[in-house]
Amino acid sequence: MSRQNLSEVQEAAVRCTSGPTIVTAGAGSGKTRTLTHKIAYLVNELDFPPDKILAITFTNKAAAEMKGRLERITGRPVADFPWVRTFHSACFRILKEHCELLGYRKPVSIHDDSQQRTHLKKVLAEFNLDKKFLYAAVSMISHAKNSGDPHNYVIRYGKLPRKRELYTLYNEMLERSNAVDFDDILLLTRDILNKFPEIRKRYQQNFDYILIDEFQDTNNIQNEIVDLLLRDGNLTVVGDDYQSIYKFRGAEPLHFINFPQKYHQAKVFKLEENYRSTAQIVAASDTLIANNTQRMEKTCFSSREGELIQVSDFPDDEAEAQWVTGKCWEYASYEEIPLEEIAILYRTKFTSLPFERALRSAKVPYSMSGAQEFFKRREIQDIHAYLSSAVNPRDEIAFERILNVPKRGIGPAALKKMLLCKEREMSLQEACGKCTQNRVLPPKTTAALERLLRFLETLKSEKPEVAIDRVFHEMHYDEHLMAIAENSEDFESRFENIKQMIFDASRKDSIVEYLEDAALLREDQDVSDTRSGVRLSTIHAAKGLEFKVVFIVALEEGVLPHSRSIKPETDEGDDNEDDYDEGVEEERRLMYVAMTRASDHLHLTLAQNRRGEMTAPSRFLEEIPEHFLRLRTMT
Repeated sequence: MSRQNLSEVQEAAVRCTSGPTIVTAGAGSGKTRTLTHKIAYLVNELDFPPDKILAITFTNKAAAEMKGRLERITGRPVADFPWVRTFHSACFRILKEHCELLGYRKPVSIHDDSQQRTHLKKVLAEFNLDKKFLYAAVSMISHAKNSGDPHNYVIRYGKLPRKRELYTLYNEMLERSNAVDFDDILLLTRDILNKFPEIRKRYQQNFDYILIDEFQDTNNIQNEIVDLLLRDGNLTVVGDDYQSIYKFRGAEPLHFINFPQKYHQAKVFKLEENYRSTAQIVAASDTLIANNTQRMEKTCFSSREGELIQVSDFPDDEAEAQWVTGKCWEYASYEEIPLEEIAILYRTKFTSLPFERALRSAKVPYSMSGAQEFFKRREIQDIHAYLSSAVNPRDEIAFERILNVPKRGIGPAALKKMLLCKEREMSLQEACGKCTQNRVLPPKTTAALERLLRFLETLKSEKPEVAIDRVFHEMHYDEHLMAIAENSEDFESRFENIKQMIFDASRKDSIVEYLEDAALLREDQDVSDTRSGVRLSTIHAAKGLEFKVVFIVALEEGVLPHSRSIKPETDEGDDNEDDYDEGVEEERRLMYVAMTRASDHLHLTLAQNRRGEMTAPSRFLEEIPEHFLRLRTMT
């Protein structure tokens, strides 16, 4: 095995195989290479059996890539590394073998998110609770199980009605189905290892060495499982607490930060040289993240000199998007940087719309990560269907989409009766009117349809932004949004999309004009239906990627950092306040991740007016020293 390309610190981390070891690795410092070479070192030079090495990654893709690298480095087939897995995959392998100890039958099934929501809808109906509590119930159950102490978590959780009975009945439904949900995989594996010492000892003997990548993203229960499996302290964890951005999923970066305190004999290796980005980008990012009080200190550096980071201020988001699009063309045309090496990163999904418009208008190809194109998102298409049904009663696809959205008791049987009422050349909406007149449907359904038809009639002459707002409130689409949202963050994201849509619509004179413009943007297949081009992405979806050119856009207070992460101001003095602000520190880590995606050119942009509202610059801009920046104001 050749390790000629490893640095001195990487080589030292590879060769350290006695006792707990933590490798704190800055962005672009080669942490995965180090981890992979360490596994190869254990196998090829220290004769560790590869099937007795547990190596945990956080995605199936990362696990597959690691196995491929190990195959190339060690010369052994992938099958020799059966325990290179994600946490959930490794735990499910244990759970399915021993599930009978917990009262399950083999084979046990895994119920996915949609099946989980189906169970919970039945639970809510059983307790006569409104469907608007669905996303809160999903969130509570997931966080409860990942806390490692679900019953106490449920007791402390918010104001969800009948939360304990809800949690209990949901789990009883799973058990009757001989199934577990995704979060059960960890919880039940922990329980097996806790309750059955002989099983725990078997796996402790089975794993001669444990290695964990992205350790900063582990949660409480994952750490419990590691403790239960660990034998003789043979543990290496790798990660970067500066890039811990999954607190909303239960990740706790303090497990990483406090590792040396938990394992007093732990050896610490710092990978501080960034091989990806220029010295200016690395130093600016490092200075920014130094404002976080909770971190494992390291001083990152790069030997690559580059240009200053450009900060550009615009009067509004449209001007911002047009300028960014022009710069993308410049980089592609004059510096011959492939469009695929350019990324536009943003904190929240609604931000994408002005950039989608500008890129399409300029015929710049692009692809999207972390979200669908704006006008293809479910909530946008639902409300568009209302608008189209109002101005074009013969649009049957639109009308059929909204017939039961939100639900008004119209299932397949009711739709069949409506179609029977349909005469030649009659639209579905006209047939619906005929059904209500002839009272062929149940009274409650008939009354709901009459309300819908009257509403559409009053809607068609409204200004487009007024029409959207009326659909959202008068048709109770807000409640429907709560029901379909996966969790509170998902609801807020969808709600932000609708607010962006209202602002976008306010620039058009009529519903017809607005719908035409949206349709043309949506259907311009030549530009966006390709996997190549400029990458439009949320910051979360860009983690782990790198680009020659990065634009971090919408750098305003309330966007990045996000408004829900900012503590409200109080009238009381804050002399006794703890400096630690968990929400803002997580947002600052997001900014750090975004900045370190860039290898050569980094642009930071903001608008003085977004969605028709005045904004203030992000506090993170002030935390980057001016000598790293080149400032431009676009008027």
